[in-house]
Amino acid sequence: MLKDILHIPNNICTFKNMDSSSFQEMTNPASSVTGGRSGENCPQMALGQNQSLKVLSFPSIVKQQGHLELSAILAGMGLTDEQRRAVEFATRGQRENPMWGIMREGRITSSNFGVLLPALQSGREVSSSAISRLIEPRSLEHVPAIKWGIQNEEKARKAFEEEKQVVVQDSGLWLSKSGVLGASPDGLVGSTELVEIKCPYSARDMTIEEAVSELDYFFLEKVGEDYQLRQNHDYWHQIQGQIHIAGRDVCYFVVWTTKDRVIVPIKRDKEWQPNLQLLENFYESKLLPKLLNCAEH
Repeated sequence: MLKDILHIPNNICTFKNMDSSSFQEMTNPASSVTGGRSGENCPQMALGQNQSLKVLSFPSIVKQQGHLELSAILAGMGLTDEQRRAVEFATRGQRENPMWGIMREGRITSSNFGVLLPALQSGREVSSSAISRLIEPRSLEHVPAIKWGIQNEEKARKAFEEEKQVVVQDSGLWLSKSGVLGASPDGLVGSTELVEIKCPYSARDMTIEEAVSELDYFFLEKVGEDYQLRQNHDYWHQIQGQIHIAGRDVCYFVVWTTKDRVIVPIKRDKEWQPNLQLLENFYESKLLPKLLNCAEH
């Protein structure tokens, strides 16, 4: 639920000024970091006793390789499946877990995919405002729509669990094998499904049908008797990114208001997958040099 843009440093360059002892404490997987609703502590998992998660963070990789070594930095960001699983587990709790913010830093997360892909798909330059959003992300939790979503996400989750008779497990940050892309679904169901929740502020006191018929540019549309997510909406790219990066087959897209709710199953779209390469190419050629330039100054 919009977690990809919450509780992040005001300036992505601030890692260069972070106190080293604070950084080590925050990135030590042996420290007690709650795992969200499950209440578990996050173990080192498969990383091994002598390896700390901090070596997988962007600031640490840059420090190891140097600001001018782009190819070495990209190589250092690559992850094994073991490392990807360990990062996901250790970042559960998301915005309430400091490790989640650290591991997202310097990467493109799925809430930004829809901002970038229209330009990348058409061969146009990504706007300077979109790049600034990635280099200097801002906390939006003071925005009424964001606050509304945070306050009501748990209600939507419980409603989904009751309707589907399932238990939604917490999810941390999933990273791509390249390590440059990330996604934080709102939850996991079994081994093949995930959950993404939206509580639209503009439709908070409306039924879903009213929102679809009365609100301009609402992200759902009705086809026959069913609701579908518009494939030209940013949420489509966010969810497909989550599905592909987390290796899942289906996302249950839960849309909740005080008057209504709908669950829209969204399947993995194989035709969407090439977008991951577009995003990685953009990161390598455009974004990474700007991030490193920012870190140097």
